[in-house]
Amino acid sequence: MILTDSVRINAQPERVWQYLEDPERMKLWNPKIKEVVPISWGQRSRGFRYRITYVMGGRERESSAEIEEYLPCARLVIRHTGASLPLNAYAQEMYELSPTGGGTLLTQTIRVHNLRVNFFLRLLVFFVQRFGKPTGKKYLVQLKELAEGPA
Repeated sequence: MILTDSVRINAQPERVWQYLEDPERMKLWNPKIKEVVPISWGQRSRGFRYRITYVMGGRERESSAEIEEYLPCARLVIRHTGASLPLNAYAQEMYELSPTGGGTLLTQTIRVHNLRVNFFLRLLVFFVQRFGKPTGKKYLVQLKELAEGPA
């Protein structure tokens, strides 16, 4: 399963990067994140690990997160395991930043691997994604507002 979203942000990639690469700052724009607990110490880079608690469907779910790719101001890939994912399944949360017209194009892609979902459920997810109406403010719009706000 693959979910993709993007937003143009009127800020340089360095400013946007601040809100992506720091798991604690992710809580500022993703209201589902309740807690972040570092497992690794030091600077964030490939291999940096942390635990993250989300609130989804009214329930708290904890996952382990590890940075798989860390290219400052360009690309960040985080691998999530645990939570309510089946054994051997994992999610990749990818962020790509591209400078554009004095700002940044931010693309988020979430891929869930080894998730055994039947065809009808996949079709339902596709239709909801394609034709459904979002409720509330999108997370990337919240990130945009933070990055475009006062320093």
